[in-house]
Amino acid sequence: QPPLRLLSLDGGGVRGFSTLLLIQELMLHLFVELEGRAPRPEEIPKPCDHFDLIGGVGTGGLIAILLGRLRLDLETCKDVYVKVSKRVFQSNKTVAGLPLKKTLFKASRLAESIKALVREFEYPAPEYDAFISYSSPRAPGTPASHHQKLQSAWDASSTEGSATSGSQGRQDTGNGNALLLDRRPDRCKCLLMATFKGSDENTPPAFLRTYESTQSTAISPKCTIWEAGRATAAHWPAFKPIQIGHDIFIDEGSGRYSPVMQVLEEAMVHEWPGREVGVLVSIGSGKRQATANNGNASSIRREHSSAFLRSTPLGKFVDAKQKHMHKLDDCEKIHQELLRDLDKTGMPPDNYYRLNVEVGMGDFGINEWSRMAEISTSTRKYLSKPEIHAMNRSCAEKMAAIH
Repeated sequence: QPPLRLLSLDGGGVRGFSTLLLIQELMLHLFVELEGRAPRPEEIPKPCDHFDLIGGVGTGGLIAILLGRLRLDLETCKDVYVKVSKRVFQSNKTVAGLPLKKTLFKASRLAESIKALVREFEYPAPEYDAFISYSSPRAPGTPASHHQKLQSAWDASSTEGSATSGSQGRQDTGNGNALLLDRRPDRCKCLLMATFKGSDENTPPAFLRTYESTQSTAISPKCTIWEAGRATAAHWPAFKPIQIGHDIFIDEGSGRYSPVMQVLEEAMVHEWPGREVGVLVSIGSGKRQATANNGNASSIRREHSSAFLRSTPLGKFVDAKQKHMHKLDDCEKIHQELLRDLDKTGMPPDNYYRLNVEVGMGDFGINEWSRMAEISTSTRKYLSKPEIHAMNRSCAEKMAAIH
């Protein structure tokens, strides 16, 4: 059997747009390795055709759904991501960035946005077969009418609460309540992480899978794609909790933004034991500039400020924002831990690649969708570095050899 190709996507709010740019650059290099020429925009390979497992948490989990479960190409995914960010993260529930109510954003907007995408891109088997015939990584991709259809579906869901089932909206759309479980033989497996309500830092994450697992029963066999998206993105104070079956999900501060350890364990221990890992790609959503404030002093201030203000709504919000920044720092700590322990797993360290923009983008707030241009510029500058270019080429060469 060929070596495995694994993709891990960190969480972190609107900075997920950087994640898409990083993946797109890697896929461009992969096309060059496969075809020996530069691709046209529509020819850039789809990640679902070149990774065996995509795992994510938070916005990384949402991207995993778009790229893996819904099998979107990257240009479409970028368009979708901008639209979702503007719709969901442009909140009327804040004043000067502070919450007026219990949460920053309306969970119903996120749910309806995901349903609209599912209706547009989740095709029944016959239509799906026809769809992939023009979107393979080596053929011209999305036709012009595709973006018109996307906009029509988006417009149809613009009224909150209007898209509650697949029977509503246009007749040529799919089912907005399609299940997360994907039984297609050529599927790309997706692993989403979420946090059970009441979890502490020692509580293992909840796993929402697009496939049946020998490791554990599904959270709910009837879990829908939109419910899974809501669950992986359920971080306080951004969104309220969601109940799926008998379980309630909300990250109140104990969850992590990096799923890379869980992705590697899922592949090597549970899904494909004994199979070699050819490539493990971990994509970050931006890290903070290194300063003394990122260390122990920050932790001490966070502890004192939360103790002082814990009883007030403002204090809870400030504490949550500090935890958010702390979890961004934790992503890099997890990366360093994995580097140190890779030899123990039997995976060659040279097969592990970490891409994460480090020009202060980690300081962007979870809801700063209006700074998308800055996110894009920071990412482009990062990708222009010779060492990052070399890393992408090396990774693409290994992926092309596996093909």
